[in-house]
Amino acid sequence: MQFNGEATLTRPSALAVSERRALIDHLSEAIGRLTYGLAADGLLDLVPSLLEINSVLRDMTDEISRADPVYSDQVIASTVRLIRTSEALLENRVIVQTIH
Repeated sequence: MQFNGEATLTRPSALAVSERRALIDHLSEAIGRLTYGLAADGLLDLVPSLLEINSVLRDMTDEISRADPVYSDQVIASTVRLIRTSEALLENRVIVQTIH
């Protein structure tokens, strides 16, 4: 399964449990990469929160992938929004730094 955006077009609860689990694993990996990027960029105040969120996401992967569809969709959608917001923050920070 590819995760380059099409998984967010479908409600995650419509996916099989194994696919939802793979999606959650992918989102957790993305948060890990973003955490590293934000730390490397000096945005250290965000790192502890992202590490905590990622830890909870990993700990609850099975529960989220098998949970009530509404709950599962909300957790996954919120995680995708967190990732997109973090990416935008990192991209804006890089753009601002390269202009100087």
